[in-house]
Amino acid sequence: MKRIVLFVLVIVMALPLVAQINFREGGFIKALTAAKAENKLVFMDCYTSWCGPCKLMASKEFVQEKAGNYFNPRFVSVKIDMEKGEGVEIRKKYDVNAYPTLLVLNAAGELLCRHAGYLSVDELIDFAENGVKGDGLTDMNKRYAAGERSLEFIRDYLSLLDDAAMSGTVRTVADDFLKDKTDAVFTDTNVYRMFCTYVTPDYVVFRPVYARKAELVKRYGEKAGLHLEKVWEAGTRKFLKREAKKIAGYDAAGLEAYYALMKKCGVPEADGIRAAALVDGTIGTKEWASLLEALVTYSHFSRMIEDQVYYACSSLFYGQGKEGWNNIGDRKKFAALLQERVKVLKGRKDTSGRTMTVGDKTMPIMEYYCQSYEEMLEKVK
Repeated sequence: MKRIVLFVLVIVMALPLVAQINFREGGFIKALTAAKAENKLVFMDCYTSWCGPCKLMASKEFVQEKAGNYFNPRFVSVKIDMEKGEGVEIRKKYDVNAYPTLLVLNAAGELLCRHAGYLSVDELIDFAENGVKGDGLTDMNKRYAAGERSLEFIRDYLSLLDDAAMSGTVRTVADDFLKDKTDAVFTDTNVYRMFCTYVTPDYVVFRPVYARKAELVKRYGEKAGLHLEKVWEAGTRKFLKREAKKIAGYDAAGLEAYYALMKKCGVPEADGIRAAALVDGTIGTKEWASLLEALVTYSHFSRMIEDQVYYACSSLFYGQGKEGWNNIGDRKKFAALLQERVKVLKGRKDTSGRTMTVGDKTMPIMEYYCQSYEEMLEKVK
């Protein structure tokens, strides 16, 4: 009788492992070893502790019976936190930049397919089947390694890499393809579209094209010139330091070197671009004096965003507390900035359609910003 009870208990305890994906303990190397011994592939869930979609997939999709029935016979499954332990190096090795990222690998650790983002259980199974069959990214990787470089192939390859959130690989492939195609940017609209989609200031092709900005505008219109300026602006993002999704600071030396490069290349709004990055970075570090200086410059930047000015002014006003305005010069400078924003907003019609409700009153968002600026102004005059 005891043997029967024990047998039943063993069966009951084993049921959850059959009914869901069985994620094994022991880490990445142990998973590869097990995959080789069992003649299976490796399924890796790359997650972080703060990732909401990661938690939802774990609680809703991975636990479904059909998921377990598909994955357990075919894969050694493992979950790795990309911000802890071995996950830090794995993140670099497989160019993981979004969460969740799902990887299918062979027993040698070679990437067969990947996906970034949430998948339903049926989508998850379809994705994994690509790895089993060697379709999709696996085939494209082989063709690229074999030297295929046609425009059509590179375009499709970059699209797949983008979908997989392999930003590092995207940069390498696109930069390599475009590096000797400066003239083609001006003559081939397909090459120009690829340039616009992927180029950053770090690409070999970018500065030679920027030096011919007038020619590009003549060929493609004013929007082409504006796009080049926005590329410079987007290039500052790499100097912002993030913890999870929050900006926690900035690389001051890197940003100043980038600013010097913009000045050397004749970027007309280099000061505004630098200030935009400093606003974000100094909020993160709570460098209030530097934030104020950056805000003054940013408020006159042609691509200034009022939402960002409001957030920065609020951070500056409330972040340093009541004792933060003892410096008379800073008080006057901040008051002048607030007065300027009030004047601008009172003369502007809000067409955004966005509203803010305070108490029982609902007002257009810019009216709310204006009211908030006025309240801050009264306290710093």
